[in-house]
Amino acid sequence: MPFPMESLEQMQGFFWVLMRISILFALLPIFGGKGIPPMWKAGISFILAIVLTPMVPPIENIPETIPEIILGLLSELILGFILAFSARLLLTSVQMAGQYMSFQMGFAMARAMDPQTGTSSTILTQFLYMLTILIFFSINGHHIFIKALANSFQVIPPNGVYLNPSITDVFISLSGYMFLMGLKIAAPIMVALFLSNLSLGIVARTVPQVNILMIGFPINICIGLVLFSLLLLDFPPVVTEMARTMGEVSMKLINLMK
Repeated sequence: MPFPMESLEQMQGFFWVLMRISILFALLPIFGGKGIPPMWKAGISFILAIVLTPMVPPIENIPETIPEIILGLLSELILGFILAFSARLLLTSVQMAGQYMSFQMGFAMARAMDPQTGTSSTILTQFLYMLTILIFFSINGHHIFIKALANSFQVIPPNGVYLNPSITDVFISLSGYMFLMGLKIAAPIMVALFLSNLSLGIVARTVPQVNILMIGFPINICIGLVLFSLLLLDFPPVVTEMARTMGEVSMKLINLMK
């Protein structure tokens, strides 16, 4: 299908397609990270706009006055924020799991700057998050956002976002899913290190001569790293399930905003 840019209406339609894509990509946790140059974000948004514009149905009631354009941009901003925030909540579960494991292993004080978010986090958290992104791209998880973008134009025209109160219920359930998924990922290490600390406490009570502080930290670190390496073997199915949930939530939110 040829790229339509023959009339003013078609150029205005391309502008609103570009605005929606640019706002969403600027807010998404994967594509909108601080480590990605702004020119790359703009280039990807422009290319996607060219690809998706022929598939977008003709836009009716295109905003023409300045107040209508401002309301249209605010509408696109709300849409991008809601979709990006839902994806960020799901990916935060991986970071929470890394924080849980790091705290139990004694790595909570060893922090480094995260280039994606600009905040400090533990080494395990950064490693787990970067591994999640790599697996996410390897299973074509980024196609979820492209599909959601294409479907959003079929369901919600520019300046047509409706804030359904049910969106709040979706975010509440997503928050519970985030904490539950983080606990599920970190549960094996947390339970094992709890039993390790319990055993060390029993040894400290029965044999007071043993310096538990000197031998406790290396033991917990060794147990945690061994279990963490075993955890990585079963980690790809977790990311696959997370990507599937992300796609379902995105489509549900789009249908609630029409």
